[in-house]
Amino acid sequence: MSTYESEHNTTDPAIDNNPRRRRPDMSTFFATLSEITPAPDHRPHAVPVPSDVSAAFYSLAEAFEVMRQQASAAADQAGDGTNGEELLSQMIESLLSQADTPPREVEGVSEEFCDMLERVPKASLNASQICPICNNPFLEDEYPLVVQLPCHPTHLFDLECVRPWLRLRGTCPLDRTDFAKQLRDKAEERKKLTEQDDEEEWDSMYG
Repeated sequence: MSTYESEHNTTDPAIDNNPRRRRPDMSTFFATLSEITPAPDHRPHAVPVPSDVSAAFYSLAEAFEVMRQQASAAADQAGDGTNGEELLSQMIESLLSQADTPPREVEGVSEEFCDMLERVPKASLNASQICPICNNPFLEDEYPLVVQLPCHPTHLFDLECVRPWLRLRGTCPLDRTDFAKQLRDKAEERKKLTEQDDEEEWDSMYG
């Protein structure tokens, strides 16, 4: 005779047959982020309220703390002392520090940058590779969405884990390469070249 759980496709919440830990809900973080990063064509020179910027840093720190606790509990259950919490702890500490003295504007990368990150095919992954943020093996996910950051071929992350950090901070969590600054520098260089071309065109017309 089948059980109620099997008939109704439910299980005891205390029994998790999927070893992959769930990530915390990031909807609050991204809602806050959208408020402090308006589209360029909508209030392009608007400066966000410092308390709203702080809220984004606190929101992401809280989400990462949930992940850190999950990693710690999983390590304790497995009897593994090396649970990889150090990176998450450093990221949380950095976020809380920034929350206390928030920047005037969010200095992270754009959503387009995240969309353009190189995807790593499942066939290229092996069972020993884990996401440095959530500490879950990539291959525990049936359809892993793993990205490689531009700074180093071994800097691989679950996109869901690294995307909020990149959007807010714009740096590689492992070596702190500042992608956002690189993009701002390139944009500034393009702006200067455009202005220079405009000046030369003006001079050639009226020189």
